[in-house]
Amino acid sequence: MTPKDRLRRLEKITLLLRERELSRLAQASAQKTRTEAQLMALDKTGAPHGLDPVVAAQVTDRFGLWTTNRRILLNQKLARETVAWMEAKTEAQRAFGRAEVLRKLCLKP
Repeated sequence: MTPKDRLRRLEKITLLLRERELSRLAQASAQKTRTEAQLMALDKTGAPHGLDPVVAAQVTDRFGLWTTNRRILLNQKLARETVAWMEAKTEAQRAFGRAEVLRKLCLKP
């Protein structure tokens, strides 16, 4: 096998690795986006209507406590997902760079 053939085979492998890393980045991004949407949905809840004012105040207080706890959990989850997304982005950039370098090497006569 000639060095040029080896380079071509290596290029094919790096293209597969690039696609894998881009797929992982897309998955991490989608998960992060879902969690961000869940956090935003917590802000869109309204106050209860048609209830006795005392009951409405109790419902609002309990729901506020629940949303605070839920927000804490979602923010922790979002932090972990952001780290995973940043790592996936770095790996995708590295894989893309490797594939590009090998593509250029294969184009040389």
